[in-house]
Amino acid sequence: MELQPLETDKIICVKVGKVARENLYEMTRKYWVVKLERAKKATHVLAIIKGVVEAVYIPIEWKHSKERIGRCEFIGYEDLNSDYIGKSVIDFYGKSQNPIKYINL
Repeated sequence: MELQPLETDKIICVKVGKVARENLYEMTRKYWVVKLERAKKATHVLAIIKGVVEAVYIPIEWKHSKERIGRCEFIGYEDLNSDYIGKSVIDFYGKSQNPIKYINL
């Protein structure tokens, strides 16, 4: 089933790989090349594996990474009851190779 985002939700989708590893939150939250001011507007960050939403995080704070210059990271919590979990985002990405996709942002 395809992702149907609410108009009020400001979403960043992050392709984190082809398989879930031990800590999906850590894979999703850091070292991304995004514009900090734009990222701060996001209400949801979706972890994408093979075109499907595996996890949904609610970001509380975005900041520049101290470990990786030019990269950003967020601190947040997982929304275990999100309706977005299990939904396909393939149509949003198209043929794009970029791991980041903005929706309603």
